[in-house]
Parts: sequence; C-alpha cells; structure tokens
Amino acid sequence: MLAGLALLTSACASIPADRYGVARLELEGVEEMDARALQACLATTERDRLSVDFGARGDPSCGAPPFEDAPDLRFRLWSWPWTDWPLYDRNVFERDLQRIERWYRARGFYDARVVATSHDPPSAAERDRVEEATECERDDDDEGCRVALTVRVEEGEPVLVRSRTLDGDADLGGPLREELADAWALELGDRFDEALYDRTKTAMLRAMRARGYGCASVEGRVVLDPEARRADLAVTVTAGPRCTLGEVIVTGHEDLNDEVILSVADLEPGQRYTGELLDEAQHYVYSLGAFSSVEVLGRPLRDDAGACTGVVDVEIRVAPGRRLRYGLGGGVLAGTWQSGLEQQDVRQWDIHALAFVEHRNFLGGLRRIRLEARPKLVFQPVSGPFPAPRFGIDTRLTFRQPSFLERRTNLVIDARYDWGPDPIDRYFRHVLDASIALQRSFFDGRLATNVGPRGNVFVVADDDVPFASFEVLFLDFSAQLDLRDDNRRPTKGVFASLELHAARFLSWDYVRVVPDVRAYAPLGRVVLATRFRLGSMHVQRASDALDPVSARLGPNPYRLRSGGASSHRGFLPGYLGDPPEASGDPSLPFTYNSGGLRRWEGSVELRVPVSEAFGIVAFADMGDVNRDPSFRFDYLRLAVGGGLRYDTIIGPIRFDIGVRVPGAQVVGSDDPPVGTNVRLFGLPLNGAFHLTIGEAF
Repeated sequence: MLAGLALLTSACASIPADRYGVARLELEGVEEMDARALQACLATTERDRLSVDFGARGDPSCGAPPFEDAPDLRFRLWSWPWTDWPLYDRNVFERDLQRIERWYRARGFYDARVVATSHDPPSAAERDRVEEATECERDDDDEGCRVALTVRVEEGEPVLVRSRTLDGDADLGGPLREELADAWALELGDRFDEALYDRTKTAMLRAMRARGYGCASVEGRVVLDPEARRADLAVTVTAGPRCTLGEVIVTGHEDLNDEVILSVADLEPGQRYTGELLDEAQHYVYSLGAFSSVEVLGRPLRDDAGACTGVVDVEIRVAPGRRLRYGLGGGVLAGTWQSGLEQQDVRQWDIHALAFVEHRNFLGGLRRIRLEARPKLVFQPVSGPFPAPRFGIDTRLTFRQPSFLERRTNLVIDARYDWGPDPIDRYFRHVLDASIALQRSFFDGRLATNVGPRGNVFVVADDDVPFASFEVLFLDFSAQLDLRDDNRRPTKGVFASLELHAARFLSWDYVRVVPDVRAYAPLGRVVLATRFRLGSMHVQRASDALDPVSARLGPNPYRLRSGGASSHRGFLPGYLGDPPEASGDPSLPFTYNSGGLRRWEGSVELRVPVSEAFGIVAFADMGDVNRDPSFRFDYLRLAVGGGLRYDTIIGPIRFDIGVRVPGAQVVGSDDPPVGTNVRLFGLPLNGAFHLTIGEAF
C-alpha cells in the first residue's frame, strides 16, 4: 500500500512554480448558442474533470453543428491527481478572444463582441508568469497558481436567411434535381451559418458525383446585410459530362503487392465513374488490414483549354501499417459463447490472459496469419457468483488469403483447440474445431456471405458424465444483410441473417436452419427495436455410439437454446423450455438447458436515451424451445422488464431485469410461470437479471 501511494504521488500533475494553471474558464452572456461548442474552438482550456453527462449531445467538436444552446446536464466531479494542468498563456488568451468574435460571425452573429474579461487572481491579467509575492490558490508552496478566467460576451441579433437560389441544374435529370434541392441545410428564416452553408455545397457535390459527374463543381455566393440582418444565398452547380475511369494507380505502398490492391479495388479503365464506386473500393482495400489509412482519389482530366475530357484517373493512396503485430493482455469474458454465427448466452465467465502474434503480409500477397492463446480461469456460478475457478485454455490459428479465385473473395482457414469446462453443461472436454470458408461481401459490406466445410471433434474428459464424445462434419453457410444506420447503436434500418448447417457422414446427418430478422425505427429520440428469430434442427441419422440425448437433439454446441441477456431475458441462459421432469423422458440429462429441436423468439424494445452515454429501455420478450419437432407458438412465456445502459468504447454496459408475466405463459393456461428463480438484492425474482456488455440485438 505504501509503494502504491508513493507511485500515485509521484504521478501527480503539478503547476510549474512560475506559471498559472487554468482551473476554470467561464463564458458569460452565451445564451442563444452552446457555450460548450464555442469552448471546443478555444486554445485556452480548463483542467479536465471527471464528469457524468446526462445531456443528449455529448462532447462537441470545433466547427461541427449543432451550435444552438442546449442544457448543460453534466455533473462535474473532480480532477484526477495525474490530470495535466493546462498552462495560462496571455498571448494565446488574447487570440482566443478574437476567435470568440470570429466564431460568432461564422454563426451569423455579426454584432457579437467580447465586452469584458476577468482574472482571479487579478495579477494574471498583466502577466502570465507568477511572481514570488503573488497571492493565489496553490496546491503546494513550491507550485504555481491556479487561475480562473471569465469572458463576458454580448451576442446581439443574428442574420437570417432571406432567399436562396440554385442555378445550373435545369438540364439535369429529375431525381438528381430533387437530391440537389433536398441538400439545402438552411431554410428560409433560419439563422445563417457558414458551417451549414458549406455542408450544403458538399452535399450537392457528392450527389452529382454519385450520378457519374466526376468533373462537377459547386460555387457559392452569399450577400450579407448585417445591418438589416439578412442573407441571400446562391449556389451554382456545373455538372460537366458523365465520366468514365481512366488510369488506376497505387501509391505509398512501398514493396507491397500492387496486383492484390488493384484486384480488391476492382476498378477498371473504361468503367462508368461514380462516387460510390470509389468509396466502395476504399472500403475493400482498407479491409485488407495491412494499411493504417487508405484514400481513393479521383482526378478529372482536362484538355489544354481546361475543359473536362470525361475521364477520371484514380489514385489509391495507402499508408502501410505494422505488418508484424504481437501483444500480451488480459480481460474478462462474461455471459456469452459463440457457436458459429449464433451467439449463445451461458452462465459462465472467465478471467483470461491473451497472447497473440499476427503477420499482415505473410509470404507476400497481403495474406494474414494470426496465432493466439487464451489461458483462463473459468467460473460457473450455481449457488453463488464466485465459485471455485477451473483452468482452461483456448488457442486459435487463422489464415486469410485475399482475392482467392475472384477479386473480392477471401479464403479463410480457421483452426481452434479448446480445453476446459463446457460452457453449457459444465463438464470438462476437448474441442477441436476447424473450417475452410470462402467469404465475400457485396454493396460496400452491407451483404456478407460465408460458405465452406466445418468439422468438430468433441471428446468428453470426465468419466461420470452421461454424454458421449462425437465427431461432426457439415457444410456451413451464413449470410447477413445489414441495412442499419449504425451497427453498434442502430436507430433505423433492418438487419437479417441466415445460418444453415448440413451435416453428413460422421456422428449425425442433420440440417439446422436459423433465420433472424431485426428492425429499428426512430420515434423522435426514442428507438423502437424489434426482433424475430426461428430455429429448426432436423436430425435424420445418429450414430449408435451416441448417448440418447445427443442422438435425439444433435451435437451439444449447435443445439437450439434460448434464455439469457441476448435472447429471452425472463430466463437464465439456456433455460427457456420445459425442464426434463416435465417431458416424461427419463433419458434426458441432469440439466435444464439441454436444448431442443425447434425454437422461436420475439422481442420488442423501447430504447430511451437520457444522455449521450446513458439510456433506459423497456422490453417484452417471448418465445419457446421444444424438444419435439414442432413449433409451439401458443407457448408465449412472456416476460417484461427494463434496463439501464451506459455507453463505453467497447459497447454499452447493460443491466436488464426480466419478470415472467402470470397468465401469459401458455395460451389457455393460468398456471404460474415455470422457470428458474433468482434472488436480486436478497428478494426472490420470478424471472432473471443480466449484467453484460452490448445491446440485446
């Protein structure tokens, strides 16, 4: 403890003895505009403090809308001892006062002025160096002073948009003209803003280039009358001819393979030019993983008179990243287990170390190979959250070959060995899983497909377990269509996926089909999210060496299950469905989560943002898992509940509580809800609660 305290003390940031550290910077008189948006453009900043933000905007960026005043709902707490002190510089502060007036003019306030400033202590107004006799607030006698700065602003009245005109679009097609008209970011009567005017011109240029006008240009003219407080806006567009691609070159790549980059970009001379074509090429080249940045630039060719020739040369400018990567780390994994495309919830968490080495230009050709190992301590709670840990290790080797057979098709070979407790039924086993797959995405990555053979060898290590070892070989096909606006925090759009297994020859012949559809719709700031998922397992043949449960329900890793944080939140992971005692089958195993042959799930969720980082949800989940080969849509097993969200860089931390609704479990039955019960804060809960990372869907 003493060593830790000494280390913390040595890491504390301090103010140099002859300088002022900016403790506070306040802007007074900022009423129509957002003071935080203005402060983002100033070089003089106050010391950072830990804060909890309940506002809806988050941290603004300099010059990025919105700029209007918004409630500051931050709870500013304290500064960490190691947080650096920003030093006060009198010359920089004077330039910041000019920046404030320029920022207001850019926002349409041409009468805005800085009318007063104050410094505490007052001596900082005369010089930015601390003298020995200066009286001020100090942390220690051998440190400099804290200074608090206040700037008083008079905003005045803004300039408003009186008129706007668009010229040069008369000969363009109707759809493009509509796009240009919709690109206006300023309406009549709005406050004039330079950033929104520039956004208008950028959107118009993007719309024309998307239609194939590679030589298009956009010119603007604004007539301002500050005294009358009005602005007349004019934009002139020049489309030029429809363009085709010319020469395509790669620069900045050093000794990397030109052929692979050009192949993945899939740009051919003579091809019809569009802006989306270049954006798509940039996406696929960057996805090779070998570059720190990728730019795909179109350069229209012009004749001696300066006229556009209708040909656009393309430069693919890449900045190579590190080819050899390696590292050591650690982490915690809780509540989920990946089974192919489908993520299953489990009552298991682990503390693991991670060691990996990766080469992103293996044997040339931008091939990628990665080897990683995860030794782990696995915790499988039954009666308490911290049972005795069990050791395991997970190793994985992945090889990726770009432009295999076809320009944008990847060959992916993956092999994994996992030793440790089974995440579902808790006994020890060896798992060797290997696959060879062809992966191809379309439409700038919106549609992704995967197909190839996959094998799994599962060896039970414990003697007192009523399960048999097995081998399974199947064709693995999956497809995902992602039309959402954001895959981490979607607010609108649709997502659909399909996973198909077709197994033959070894321990089973079976077909497994899992479709999943999700939809998102904005209701103001609230998001309505819905999901419907099916699952169907058709076991056609089973080996005589298998135990009765496995012979009937298929391989343990790929059985259909439900319940948990990412599926039905009224049940613990894997526990949706009838318990073995209710099935009348004495051969079923000792656990309740042995899975089934048919599954359906439906969820509705309202996501309400409280701030940029915090949110609350209300949800209703229903569904069923049946061990017989039929869907039971009258088994609703409805659960309702709510939850909290706190967004982080790795996704939202999520806490959900789901309660099973009496009378809404099985249609026509008033029997009380069936399922495992838990205790929350010492109180019994006829449902389940979940603490995890990531949205439910």
